[in-house]
Amino acid sequence: MHPIRRRAGAAVAALAAFAALSPLTAPAAPAGAAAREPAEAGGLLVVQANLQEAVRPADAAETADLDTFVDRLTAAAPAPPDALLLTEVLGPGARHVAARLGDATGERYQVAVAPGDSPYLPDGAVRESAIVVNADTVRTVGTPGFHRVQSEDQAYAVVETRARPVLRAPLVSAHVAGSPAPAAEALAGFLAERHPARAGTPQVDVLGGDFRAGRCAEPVAYLAIGCAPALFWDALTAQRAYRDTAYERGAEPWSAYRTYLFARGDVRDGYVDAAYRRELPDARACKEAFDRGEGASAPPECRGTYYADQPFSFARLAAPPPTATAVVPGRAEMSRCELGERVGDAVALVANYTAEPVTREVTAAADAPLAVSPAAATLQVPAGQARAARLSLTAAADTPPGEYPVRVRVGDEAFTVPVTVTPECTEPRVYATSWHSGSEPERAVDGDPNTFWHSEYVPVTPLPQSLTLNLGAVRQVDRVTYQPRVDGNLNGTILQYKVYVSADGREFTEVAAGTWDRDARLKTATFAAAGARYVRLEAHTASGGSYASAAEVTAG
Repeated sequence: MHPIRRRAGAAVAALAAFAALSPLTAPAAPAGAAAREPAEAGGLLVVQANLQEAVRPADAAETADLDTFVDRLTAAAPAPPDALLLTEVLGPGARHVAARLGDATGERYQVAVAPGDSPYLPDGAVRESAIVVNADTVRTVGTPGFHRVQSEDQAYAVVETRARPVLRAPLVSAHVAGSPAPAAEALAGFLAERHPARAGTPQVDVLGGDFRAGRCAEPVAYLAIGCAPALFWDALTAQRAYRDTAYERGAEPWSAYRTYLFARGDVRDGYVDAAYRRELPDARACKEAFDRGEGASAPPECRGTYYADQPFSFARLAAPPPTATAVVPGRAEMSRCELGERVGDAVALVANYTAEPVTREVTAAADAPLAVSPAAATLQVPAGQARAARLSLTAAADTPPGEYPVRVRVGDEAFTVPVTVTPECTEPRVYATSWHSGSEPERAVDGDPNTFWHSEYVPVTPLPQSLTLNLGAVRQVDRVTYQPRVDGNLNGTILQYKVYVSADGREFTEVAAGTWDRDARLKTATFAAAGARYVRLEAHTASGGSYASAAEVTAG
């Protein structure tokens, strides 16, 4: 019998199914390794999903994708969800999800708050978020409604578990209309001011929705675990101690998503439908068909699989402990190389829910052939906030494939992170010492002189700045060609330069130096032929200021 088709059956069995199904629970540690004890079962099971059913009437009338969403959710969830935070959905769609989920589970699902039949309000604002609750497991407290942020109404409700001890949860289902940073601050402030915790009643604040931005400041497909965070993400996770459940518990926290389930509390387990994207070879074609309301004639691989362009997630949540610790990811993969070396990273997190600052010592260790740094760090966490220590993982590019343990201790808690070294190692075609968003280094090797790399200038990152080409294998090279910008702006055109080559990405040898004219003509630096896999062009002076640019760079 499917684990959530009916509640009748022991709750223990359902929770055991959660541990078996979810890739997000802490993995078993190798013999002799210290690992944190499994999280206690219980709490509130909350789902977040952007259903993309609000704007186009034909799409809103098509319910096959909503049925697919419910089917995939019930196949993955360990128990009937307590609440669903839905975005880009109208009232009819929310009611359809509630009815379908009720049929699938035997539970009584109700729409706590939802828009009408159109997302557009008479005053020009937009409503396209909803909250669905399980009336058998939670009750709604007070009157659910909408809170306006950036000309869009965000759905909110407060629920309490029917089982004791009672857990109270203010919920917001958000669809950000403008800049995500001020929206995140406004939404978190709304929860803190309108729904503060009550003495004697455990509470977890939950904020889920579409923030239209990734968690890293740089919008790239692969997100390093310890990347520089986007402002909205930092405001929630660091400054207000919300926990990104998919990031902490997801099977692929390095994947780029724009939908989130944040909780200011204990994240006991969680799940992201990470397999969804791999099962859709052409998600765009699927989306276009369902947007037209033509799901029945969509490509065969879409029918019964497609429900939206972002995967849903869920988490089992509880009230915050005094302090919460985590190591992300729970299971790492070293499948990427940089300059001839395998690289990866992890972070150790501490969230402080007390009224006083706390300090936690972090230590990390790995056996050869892996290395981790720093070996020790100190996290000083202000009251009501969270802090993280980034751990850098490295190994030789030719490290034998297999699984290697990395041991991390945060205060008194010990974690073991299994690290998989894959047979293959992907490496970028080009590296840069810095870049301005929208002018990434890949633009200097894309074969299009109308695009260009530009070093960071907000704030200015002083020269020297460099581009390093990855040729893919060692070969003989005796020249570098450099095409400055051709858009009529010579800012960043390299004047004084040096050229370096390397066979292994670690030791570079200078092979050329010189000066180029300040114009947009193609330029060349020649040198005695040398065997190299990596070729570096370094700018020491440039036109317009202390920054560099390049439309195209080649080596041969």
